[in-house]
Amino acid sequence: MLATLRTCLFLLIAASAAAAAAADRSKIVNLYAWSEYFPPALISRFEAETGMHVNLTVFDSPDAAETVMSVGSSDFEIVTMNAAPHLGREIPKGFWKKLDPAAIPNLRNGDPRIMQILAQVDPGNRYAVPWMWGTIGIIFNPVKIKTIMPDAPLDSLDMVLKKEVVARFARCGISILDSWGDILPMVARYIGQPRLSADPVKLGAVMAKLEEIKPYLRRVASSGYYEQLADGDLCLAIGYSGDAMVARRMVAEGHTGVQVEYAFAREIAPFYIDNLVIPADSKNPSGAMAFINFVMRPEISASVTRFIGFATGNAAAIPLLEPAVRDNVIIYPPAAVRDRMELQPVWSTDEMRAFSRAWLQFKAGI
Repeated sequence: MLATLRTCLFLLIAASAAAAAAADRSKIVNLYAWSEYFPPALISRFEAETGMHVNLTVFDSPDAAETVMSVGSSDFEIVTMNAAPHLGREIPKGFWKKLDPAAIPNLRNGDPRIMQILAQVDPGNRYAVPWMWGTIGIIFNPVKIKTIMPDAPLDSLDMVLKKEVVARFARCGISILDSWGDILPMVARYIGQPRLSADPVKLGAVMAKLEEIKPYLRRVASSGYYEQLADGDLCLAIGYSGDAMVARRMVAEGHTGVQVEYAFAREIAPFYIDNLVIPADSKNPSGAMAFINFVMRPEISASVTRFIGFATGNAAAIPLLEPAVRDNVIIYPPAAVRDRMELQPVWSTDEMRAFSRAWLQFKAGI
């Protein structure tokens, strides 16, 4: 009898502990995102309004985030994930939870034009909410560049991919993104290939061009390089338009006097959409949807674009932006550039292996 009572008491305590843990977990939203996407003031406001606690974990590439998610049981509620190629290959594999529009009424604020493009990889817009978008181009320090080369071809990938040009800027610091999905298609287009190919001969030509300019590169990085641009430690980079704006903000905050400009390459205008998605095994999906609904308020989305300089995927937020932001061509490209913007293709597994292997070999020694 005593043993039975002890067993019942143990089960009751265990059940109570489990219920308490579940209750506590319903108040936690674990967020996995790029470093600049959710300013502290935004998170504090959400916590104050909802009583939930947000834990932010930063990643430095969507490939790294994809690796974490592929293992399963990541313990995240929300991830910011690139539309293409990442979501295009992850949605069919069941990585993400379908959205409940009734729980996220502010989904109606999504930019219809961006949503239409996003539907290429998320048919019916069932899984992803567009958060921020931008382009990939040439970020540069105009003073240093023009001092070295007054007639520098600033609207061309010649700046980084033409040996006799890039060699002239090596001493002032050059960086390219640590992302084969961004860089290799640009190099392929530059050397005349209509599309990046895993064909050994064509891929070999792409990598040969990169090897040619490798001695002149100081960094291959997708994070932190904008700080070095702001500090004047780099003068030239292939980078994200939003990072050019982050570098400008850092210059203003630090009063460094460094100038940072951005140019669209005439050869190709890569375009990305970073989205809010909920892992299929999220332990608090209701909290995740509450957070998404919160950040999709027009005034919240506008405040983030105003702060970080990435274009918002929230159409209702755009009228709230000041003309200096709304009319900034780095953030919102002119029509001529928008007409030629293109998302990455969704690569096959074999193509991904070939590109990743080639990229790792290229990075060795940098």
